[in-house]
Amino acid sequence: MIIQFLFDTWLLWILLSIGGLLWWSGRDSQYFNYVFNRYLLALTTLLLVSGIVFSLMEVMPGDCAEKYIAYKNTQGEIITQADIQAERVRMGLDKSLPERWGRWVTNLTLRGDLGFSCAKRQTVNLALGDRFWMSFMFCMAALMCSYIIAVPFGIFSAFTINKPWTETNPQYSKPQQLLGTVMLSLQKVLDLLLRIISYLGLALPNFLLALTIILLYVFAGEPMPTGLFSEEWRNVPWFGDNGFEVDKLYDFLGHIWLPIFVIGWSATALQLQTVRALVVDESNKLYVDAARARGVEGVSLWVGYPVRHSISPLFNSIGFDFQRVFNDLPIVAMVIGMTDSAALLIEALAMTNDQELAAGILFLVALVVISMNFITDVVLAAIDPRVRKSVLGN
Repeated sequence: MIIQFLFDTWLLWILLSIGGLLWWSGRDSQYFNYVFNRYLLALTTLLLVSGIVFSLMEVMPGDCAEKYIAYKNTQGEIITQADIQAERVRMGLDKSLPERWGRWVTNLTLRGDLGFSCAKRQTVNLALGDRFWMSFMFCMAALMCSYIIAVPFGIFSAFTINKPWTETNPQYSKPQQLLGTVMLSLQKVLDLLLRIISYLGLALPNFLLALTIILLYVFAGEPMPTGLFSEEWRNVPWFGDNGFEVDKLYDFLGHIWLPIFVIGWSATALQLQTVRALVVDESNKLYVDAARARGVEGVSLWVGYPVRHSISPLFNSIGFDFQRVFNDLPIVAMVIGMTDSAALLIEALAMTNDQELAAGILFLVALVVISMNFITDVVLAAIDPRVRKSVLGN
């Protein structure tokens, strides 16, 4: 019985073990004491988010009992109001909102149970399956691509913002000035193109970009890269008689780039301008002028001072960037025929009115965002002296 109880409440014991370990380590360490406090704050925030999400879903018309009875009615059964009330009592929907929320949070905390999906007529965990992890990987891949592109090009844009179009250094010869003018002009043109692309990324909706790409495939007479696989490979297993299906992997990569590119489009544009603004702001501070006065210049100056001090705020915003990218994913998923949790969220909110399923997905998104913020806070306090001084006091 004890083993079964521990197995049924596995999530609670994991949370308590992490908290106990951090508390024990924080008795003699100011850093781990800070981590323990941030851990408690994250759990409290999740508790508040669960209450907000559950309350908002309860505002939606109808409940699970009515949907379940309505399904039975479509099967030819005669349903009365007494049947609906009996079903409501059986599901516990006759209880007050705080009682139902308490039961939902208890099941979630003890064993990770997200509730029962009325529309799918199965648990939310089973209805989601691997779909949430699919959405998570889409968002993380899009964020990774956006950072890989935005950080170096944002630094380049900040580096060239105050440079002239022509080289007028009198110490250079005429050919050197001409070559310098060509190089400066190319840098300024590239910076101008980056600005135009970033403005387009902020102004052009992601779903419109997805529709444009699909239409280009249609006009070119090529099969549209919608979904995760083409019809030929959709039901083919990854491992066949000849081993791993490499062609299915190629087909998957030929489709997966579209959602990653589309949802990463606006994130890249925003990060490009953010990095540029951060680096420009840091480059105008006195400590950079002091380093320049000591003879530090060129790449060493930029990498060692303004760029280095601009990374921390960018790193600390990963959680919010994930939320922003996920917000774009539902509509994009509907446009390009995805079946991940974002498309399931649109279905639950707009089509089936499935409160428990929608609440489960929204809570998981909040869990990822809060977890990422917790991790970035902990890492920055460990590696950044400025953050460590502000939060630890030494």
